[in-house]
Amino acid sequence: MALPAGETEEFEIMEDRSLSGVGGNLMPYGKAAVLAFVNEKGGVAKTTSCVNLGAALAQRDWRVLCIDLDPQANMTTAFGVSAEVAIAKEAHCLLTMPRFPLERAVVSTQVDNLDLVPASARLADCDKALVMEVGREGRLRTKLREFYRSVLTEKYDVVLIDCPPSLDLLTINALTAATHMIVPVTTKFYALKGMALLGEMVATLHEQIGATVKMLGILVTMFDKKTALDVTIYKLLREKIEREFGDYVFNTVISKSVLVSEAEAGGFPVLLREPDSKAAAAYRALADETTKRLQPDMAGLLSAVPAVGAGYVS
Repeated sequence: MALPAGETEEFEIMEDRSLSGVGGNLMPYGKAAVLAFVNEKGGVAKTTSCVNLGAALAQRDWRVLCIDLDPQANMTTAFGVSAEVAIAKEAHCLLTMPRFPLERAVVSTQVDNLDLVPASARLADCDKALVMEVGREGRLRTKLREFYRSVLTEKYDVVLIDCPPSLDLLTINALTAATHMIVPVTTKFYALKGMALLGEMVATLHEQIGATVKMLGILVTMFDKKTALDVTIYKLLREKIEREFGDYVFNTVISKSVLVSEAEAGGFPVLLREPDSKAAAAYRALADETTKRLQPDMAGLLSAVPAVGAGYVS
């Protein structure tokens, strides 16, 4: 199936340096990785992917911390944490109050080995509160460094950050703090439209404030293998990125699934509510691949993982 005339330019994305990152210390928190899930476009299953990858890693006995940086607080809801609890923990103060420690905002979840920094609508005020502050882009990075340097805190093996669907100060804080980023995209014509802006932002953060975030992978989500257009765009997307930038597209593909939405509405990741489903299997495959991709940067922490082959399409 051929693409309509004029649509191919939507697959123009970022410069290579923005994908690969630049030098520097990629693991500023010891052996822990900090992964930011980011895409300026909403509706790409960013939160769903963050929630279920976190659950899959926790099931491997990794200690996982998820940070909800989206004022919509969808990740907070997906883990069954109420808005009242989120407000009571005052997590919105994490970025606005210099002496507010990360550990004060952490709550436990129904998932073993997985804790959460919840969000509330009050996060939306952070942009206004930070706009005149010095060092506003690095507030979260500073809090994470203090947490990992403290002898009083129990450390996490990986931190997952769910970003809002915009390139605001919340997302900038996440990218400045992160060691790696994952970009979920759908197989639609405009899937990569926002990635050029994201690439420019990452390059600027590298050059101006010493960010070291690098691309871990582009994750195709909400895929319908029965739809010819989805299959066509997926092939074009993968071919273009591999030809021009390298192996950045995850082999694992996350398909559409009603089970995932039903599980999140009940306050559970799909891996807990429907552990034998194809959706759960897909997120376990994503955990395999994520672990494999992180291995060079987390040497000494990771145990043996299954070989990553052709990937998984649920």
